[in-house]
Amino acid sequence: MRAGFSLLLFSVTASVYLLSGKTFFGYDGEIAYRVSESLVLRHSLQIMDPIYHVNQPYSPYAIGLSLVILPLVAVGAALLHDPRALVTLLEPTITAATVVMLNLLLVELGCSWKRSLLISFCYAFGTLAWYYSGVLFTEPVTALCLVGAVLSLRYYQRRGRWHWLLMAGGAAGVAVLMRWDSALLVAAPIGLYGLVAIIRRPGRMMQRALDLAILGAPMVAAVAVNLAYDLFRFHQALGGPYNADPLGFSTPLPKGLFGLWLSPGVGLFVYTPILLMSVVAWRWFYRRWPSEAALILVLFLLRSVFYGRYWAWEGGATWGPRHLVPLIPLLLVPVAFLPRKKWVEVAVIALGAVGLMIQVLGQVVPYGLYYGTVVPQLMTQLGYCQGCLPFPGPQSQAVNAITDFDLTYVPLVVQVRYLLNGVVAPAWGPISLLVPFLFAAIGVVMLRMRRIAARLDIPLAA
Repeated sequence: MRAGFSLLLFSVTASVYLLSGKTFFGYDGEIAYRVSESLVLRHSLQIMDPIYHVNQPYSPYAIGLSLVILPLVAVGAALLHDPRALVTLLEPTITAATVVMLNLLLVELGCSWKRSLLISFCYAFGTLAWYYSGVLFTEPVTALCLVGAVLSLRYYQRRGRWHWLLMAGGAAGVAVLMRWDSALLVAAPIGLYGLVAIIRRPGRMMQRALDLAILGAPMVAAVAVNLAYDLFRFHQALGGPYNADPLGFSTPLPKGLFGLWLSPGVGLFVYTPILLMSVVAWRWFYRRWPSEAALILVLFLLRSVFYGRYWAWEGGATWGPRHLVPLIPLLLVPVAFLPRKKWVEVAVIALGAVGLMIQVLGQVVPYGLYYGTVVPQLMTQLGYCQGCLPFPGPQSQAVNAITDFDLTYVPLVVQVRYLLNGVVAPAWGPISLLVPFLFAAIGVVMLRMRRIAARLDIPLAA
């Protein structure tokens, strides 16, 4: 029954994500796709930068996302004669898998299946996970890697099987292949958490050393692949455009932290208000699971400080704090450990409902609609050009300084204004009459899943 429940949870969330529209590639996703396309069609790593024409003949990004979408590009090219056709399946699948992993992690930590399901649905539809399930970025994959690594290490602590260490190390290694900075922001904390788990298990020193090698081998292999890719492209490790970035880590830390957490334009707690309850829940979660609480806190502070100093701390032209998106599923875990009190239930329901409305707004009035109309106006006002889009660097920095903090131009305010004036995504027009029926059908399935979860909880209660 548990396997069937997980499959149903995956199917429901993936279906909603797929029905929400085609994947938006963005600049980063487009470049990653171009690498895969070049490998499939020309057996080469060389690409053309179709937008800025500066990152060529090689991509400035890590190879990970290109490798993940490579099978989809190959099958699409072979069977449909369109290498892009199947790429749109990736992020919905990845995000739906993260929902399932989060549900399993909560159950592993001692939560009931009913409460775990509620938190999982909250993540699926009340956080930025919904929006990023439709954008070809590395963040959804990194989120899956983080949850998968923690879940695998929890299984190892309880069962002591070496293959769980290999899976945890493999998940961290995939995150490193997605982005170089994951060596610091993912692999290092996960490695330390795994080391503590290995030390705590009974056994001989040689066995512990072997376990540590199994955990670390995939991470070391990922670093080696990244180094080889850098040497091939740039003839030096950590080379390329990012190495020569003149702006670098130039944002004052207080500004970056406030921006990432609370700014009206991209703040994490603005776009995902349910996470405010994670702050409230922290002491209860720490009492129950101190190691896991410490890991999540370290992951959050490390990533916040790292990107809070970066010049494009908000993640560029993105909806919400892109760089913090991988942490959202783990940040939701403490909410499951809130005490059963009336005020807690009211607060969770209220903040969850607000989060759901924000995500629905992001689907009906997508960020691309906002960006394509507001940003050209700002570029004109700033005197850069007449109705064009900003080039990454000082131009985008100047625009973001307005859209991140000026309430007149922040995305959510403009999107609400557009919605009230009937300006919505064209794709919603033809199916607007079917939307209530779709939501009703999804609601029925969710109620059915809640009953299944209740049955799964019966052995626990007994």
